[in-house]
Amino acid sequence: MKAAGPAPTIAPISLAGSGQQTSRKFTVAGGLTEFTSSCADCDANFAVELLDATGNEVDLLANTIGTYTGTTAEGLPAGDYLLNVTADAAWNITITQPRAVSPVALPQAYNGKGDKVVGPFNAGGPFKVDGTNSGQANFAVKVIDANGDDVDLVFNEIGDFTGSDVAQTTFSSGPYYLVVTSDGTWRLALSNP
Repeated sequence: MKAAGPAPTIAPISLAGSGQQTSRKFTVAGGLTEFTSSCADCDANFAVELLDATGNEVDLLANTIGTYTGTTAEGLPAGDYLLNVTADAAWNITITQPRAVSPVALPQAYNGKGDKVVGPFNAGGPFKVDGTNSGQANFAVKVIDANGDDVDLVFNEIGDFTGSDVAQTTFSSGPYYLVVTSDGTWRLALSNP
Protein backbone atom coordinates (compact mmCIF):
# COMPACT_ATOMS: atom_id res chain seq x y z
CA MET A 1 0.00 0.00 0.00
CA LYS A 2 1.34 3.41 -0.95
CA ALA A 3 1.74 5.95 1.87
CA ALA A 4 -0.32 9.11 1.61
CA GLY A 5 1.66 12.12 0.50
CA PRO A 6 1.33 15.68 1.76
CA ALA A 7 -2.00 17.39 1.36
CA PRO A 8 -2.30 19.18 -1.98
CA THR A 9 -1.95 22.93 -2.15
CA ILE A 10 -5.19 24.64 -3.18
CA ALA A 11 -4.87 27.88 -5.16
CA PRO A 12 -6.29 31.02 -3.53
CA ILE A 13 -9.51 32.50 -4.91
CA SER A 14 -9.52 36.28 -5.40
CA LEU A 15 -12.69 38.33 -5.59
CA ALA A 16 -12.92 42.09 -6.05
CA GLY A 17 -15.63 44.65 -6.56
CA SER A 18 -16.96 48.03 -5.58
CA GLY A 19 -20.07 48.88 -3.64
CA GLN A 20 -22.87 46.45 -2.93
CA GLN A 21 -22.50 43.28 -5.02
CA THR A 22 -22.98 39.55 -5.03
CA SER A 23 -19.77 37.77 -5.99
CA ARG A 24 -19.40 35.16 -8.68
CA LYS A 25 -19.78 31.57 -7.54
CA PHE A 26 -16.62 29.96 -6.23
CA THR A 27 -15.86 26.36 -5.32
CA VAL A 28 -14.19 25.13 -2.14
CA ALA A 29 -12.70 21.68 -1.62
CA GLY A 30 -14.33 21.36 1.80
CA GLY A 31 -12.86 21.72 5.28
CA LEU A 32 -11.03 24.72 6.71
CA THR A 33 -11.58 27.80 4.54
CA GLU A 34 -10.17 31.24 5.39
CA PHE A 35 -11.63 34.54 4.16
CA THR A 36 -9.43 37.66 4.16
CA SER A 37 -11.57 40.74 3.47
CA SER A 38 -10.44 44.30 2.90
CA CYS A 39 -12.19 47.60 2.26
CA ALA A 40 -9.53 50.29 2.70
CA ASP A 41 -11.73 53.25 1.72
CA CYS A 42 -15.06 52.28 3.27
CA ASP A 43 -16.77 54.98 5.34
CA ALA A 44 -20.13 53.28 5.94
CA ASN A 45 -21.14 49.67 6.62
CA PHE A 46 -18.86 46.93 5.27
CA ALA A 47 -20.41 43.48 5.53
CA VAL A 48 -19.55 40.13 3.95
CA GLU A 49 -22.21 37.42 4.04
CA LEU A 50 -21.35 33.84 3.00
CA LEU A 51 -24.11 32.07 1.05
CA ASP A 52 -24.42 28.50 -0.15
CA ALA A 53 -25.06 27.76 -3.85
CA THR A 54 -28.84 28.12 -3.39
CA GLY A 55 -28.52 31.56 -1.76
CA ASN A 56 -29.07 30.50 1.87
CA GLU A 57 -26.98 32.30 4.49
CA VAL A 58 -24.13 30.25 5.94
CA ASP A 59 -22.51 32.94 8.11
CA LEU A 60 -21.74 36.64 8.43
CA LEU A 61 -17.96 36.91 7.90
CA ALA A 62 -17.52 40.65 8.52
CA ASN A 63 -19.79 43.46 9.68
CA THR A 64 -18.27 46.79 10.63
CA ILE A 65 -18.42 50.53 9.99
CA GLY A 66 -15.50 52.12 8.14
CA THR A 67 -12.24 50.67 6.89
CA TYR A 68 -11.59 47.00 7.48
CA THR A 69 -8.97 44.34 6.90
CA GLY A 70 -9.37 41.00 8.62
CA THR A 71 -9.44 37.22 8.33
CA THR A 72 -11.94 34.68 9.61
CA ALA A 73 -12.41 30.95 9.04
CA GLU A 74 -15.22 28.51 8.39
CA GLY A 75 -15.49 24.74 8.19
CA LEU A 76 -17.36 24.19 4.92
CA PRO A 77 -18.65 21.20 3.00
CA ALA A 78 -17.20 20.92 -0.50
CA GLY A 79 -19.25 22.83 -3.02
CA ASP A 80 -20.15 26.17 -4.55
CA TYR A 81 -20.63 29.38 -2.57
CA LEU A 82 -21.33 33.11 -3.08
CA LEU A 83 -20.61 36.25 -1.08
CA ASN A 84 -23.03 39.14 -0.59
CA VAL A 85 -20.89 42.23 -0.02
CA THR A 86 -22.18 45.53 1.33
CA ALA A 87 -19.69 48.39 0.89
CA ASP A 88 -19.44 52.01 -0.18
CA ALA A 89 -16.02 51.63 -1.82
CA ALA A 90 -13.77 49.11 -3.57
CA TRP A 91 -13.23 45.81 -1.74
CA ASN A 92 -11.09 42.67 -2.08
CA ILE A 93 -11.60 39.19 -0.66
CA THR A 94 -9.12 36.32 -0.83
CA ILE A 95 -10.27 32.80 -0.03
CA THR A 96 -7.65 30.24 0.99
CA GLN A 97 -7.90 26.62 2.03
CA PRO A 98 -4.75 25.81 4.05
CA ARG A 99 -3.84 22.15 3.87
CA ALA A 100 -0.07 21.56 3.77
CA VAL A 101 0.86 23.66 6.83
CA SER A 102 2.89 21.92 9.53
CA PRO A 103 1.63 22.54 13.09
CA VAL A 104 3.97 23.82 15.81
CA ALA A 105 4.18 22.57 19.39
CA LEU A 106 3.18 24.50 22.51
CA PRO A 107 4.14 26.90 24.01
CA GLN A 108 3.33 29.52 21.38
CA ALA A 109 2.61 33.26 21.41
CA TYR A 110 0.59 35.19 18.84
CA ASN A 111 0.20 38.97 18.47
CA GLY A 112 -2.10 40.81 16.13
CA LYS A 113 -4.50 43.59 15.33
CA GLY A 114 -8.08 43.07 14.25
CA ASP A 115 -9.70 39.85 13.07
CA LYS A 116 -7.19 37.10 12.35
CA VAL A 117 -6.72 33.34 12.17
CA VAL A 118 -3.51 31.96 13.76
CA GLY A 119 -2.00 28.49 13.83
CA PRO A 120 -1.83 25.62 13.26
CA PHE A 121 -0.52 24.18 16.52
CA ASN A 122 -0.72 20.82 18.28
CA ALA A 123 -2.04 20.36 21.81
CA GLY A 124 -1.94 17.07 23.67
CA GLY A 125 -5.20 17.91 25.44
CA PRO A 126 -6.58 21.01 27.14
CA PHE A 127 -4.25 24.01 26.96
CA LYS A 128 -4.00 27.36 28.76
CA VAL A 129 -4.59 30.62 26.92
CA ASP A 130 -3.41 33.91 28.45
CA GLY A 131 -4.88 36.85 26.55
CA THR A 132 -4.90 40.62 26.43
CA ASN A 133 -6.94 42.90 24.19
CA SER A 134 -6.96 46.66 23.76
CA GLY A 135 -10.16 47.51 21.96
CA GLN A 136 -13.71 48.81 22.32
CA ALA A 137 -15.87 46.11 20.75
CA ASN A 138 -16.15 42.33 20.96
CA PHE A 139 -13.02 40.32 21.70
CA ALA A 140 -13.58 36.63 21.01
CA VAL A 141 -11.12 33.76 20.68
CA LYS A 142 -12.43 30.49 19.27
CA VAL A 143 -10.51 27.21 18.87
CA ILE A 144 -11.19 25.32 15.63
CA ASP A 145 -9.78 22.07 14.31
CA ALA A 146 -8.08 21.40 10.96
CA ASN A 147 -11.51 20.90 9.34
CA GLY A 148 -12.66 24.34 10.54
CA ASP A 149 -15.09 22.86 13.08
CA ASP A 150 -15.64 24.74 16.35
CA VAL A 151 -13.90 23.14 19.33
CA ASP A 152 -14.13 25.74 22.15
CA LEU A 153 -14.89 29.42 22.75
CA VAL A 154 -12.07 30.60 25.01
CA PHE A 155 -12.87 34.30 25.40
CA ASN A 156 -15.96 36.36 24.57
CA GLU A 157 -15.56 39.81 26.12
CA ILE A 158 -16.25 43.46 25.32
CA GLY A 159 -13.50 46.09 25.26
CA ASP A 160 -10.16 45.96 27.05
CA PHE A 161 -9.42 42.56 28.55
CA THR A 162 -6.71 40.68 30.40
CA GLY A 163 -7.28 37.13 31.56
CA SER A 164 -6.74 33.43 31.06
CA ASP A 165 -8.74 30.25 30.51
CA VAL A 166 -8.14 26.60 29.72
CA ALA A 167 -9.27 25.64 26.23
CA GLN A 168 -10.94 22.26 26.00
CA THR A 169 -9.99 20.15 22.99
CA THR A 170 -11.26 17.01 21.37
CA PHE A 171 -9.47 13.70 21.78
CA SER A 172 -7.16 14.65 18.92
CA SER A 173 -3.79 16.32 19.51
CA GLY A 174 -4.55 18.69 16.65
CA PRO A 175 -3.77 20.55 14.64
CA TYR A 176 -5.81 23.48 15.91
CA TYR A 177 -6.23 27.13 14.94
CA LEU A 178 -7.46 30.20 16.83
CA VAL A 179 -10.00 32.54 15.25
CA VAL A 180 -9.62 35.98 16.85
CA THR A 181 -12.29 38.69 16.64
CA SER A 182 -11.09 42.12 17.80
CA ASP A 183 -11.21 45.77 16.81
CA GLY A 184 -7.89 46.45 18.53
CA THR A 185 -4.52 44.94 19.30
CA TRP A 186 -4.23 41.62 21.10
CA ARG A 187 -1.75 39.07 22.42
CA LEU A 188 -2.29 35.37 23.12
CA ALA A 189 0.13 33.01 24.89
CA LEU A 190 -0.63 29.28 24.68
CA SER A 191 0.90 26.71 27.02
CA ASN A 192 0.22 23.39 28.67
CA PRO A 193 -1.88 23.90 31.83
